[in-house]
Amino acid sequence: MESMYFKEQLRREGRKEFWKQTGDKLRKGIAERRLLNSEPPDSLREYFHIEKKQLNGHAFYEMSPLGSKYELNIFYAHGGAYVNKITAFHWEFLGQIGKQISCKFTIPLYPLAPEYTYKDTFDFVYPLYKQLIEKQEDIILMGDSAGGGLVLALSHLLNEKSDLQPKKIILISPWLDLTLTHPEIDSIEKDDPFLSKLGAIEAGKMYAGGENPTHYLLSPLYGDLNDLPDIMLIMGTHDILAPDARRFVEKAKNIDVKVEYFEFPEMVHIFPIFDFPEANEAKKLIIQTIKKP
Repeated sequence: MESMYFKEQLRREGRKEFWKQTGDKLRKGIAERRLLNSEPPDSLREYFHIEKKQLNGHAFYEMSPLGSKYELNIFYAHGGAYVNKITAFHWEFLGQIGKQISCKFTIPLYPLAPEYTYKDTFDFVYPLYKQLIEKQEDIILMGDSAGGGLVLALSHLLNEKSDLQPKKIILISPWLDLTLTHPEIDSIEKDDPFLSKLGAIEAGKMYAGGENPTHYLLSPLYGDLNDLPDIMLIMGTHDILAPDARRFVEKAKNIDVKVEYFEFPEMVHIFPIFDFPEANEAKKLIIQTIKKP
């Protein structure tokens, strides 16, 4: 029942209407969203040491537990269709995870479209990951929506460069194909109160910067899945990204890549980062996956 109220709240807030915009209206909407506060809330500093750092001209946060040791570093990429900043919901979600697991978070504020393209993003996130690996830290890649696509694409890049992979990858409603051409998407969109493919496709084109959107760094569904680490993927059925998630899982299983796939009936895009019963159930699954050796 609470999830129904959450869906109604999304509709009242016009979440889907934002993604129905294109052209100048979409760019104006993006600019307005950039005015929202994206800094970590002060309440998190009661539990975590939070430090903002710079690398290659872009910022990232490190968030670690106060007064306790950690061995794990979760490299977390936030969602937002590659055009929107990290939100208070993301920070709260990471705080909830961090209060139950002694770990450090590395959170890249990667460059966003339309000012930047995917090439700028990988010029930042790849060296940042390499910096962590060189410290011999135990790393999990995790991301939601566009951030999920980003960390999976990063894993493809690591294979291409013969670099050390993370311990595992956790994907929350990942955007795996920028083209959004799967034939089942249109039938799902009427039930999705969060996303519309019209504006999302345009945001994806901004991020691609003229590159073919099926390039594996843009749409990791099309990358070589061989030799990827173990993957956990969580998706809701009322999410237009679900058909491509299922396609990815099937593709991975055909080559014996280990994927744990959890699909929640009638749940919406990135539902685990919010706070209602199904979201909290999904968070428990995420925590269990993180804790697995």
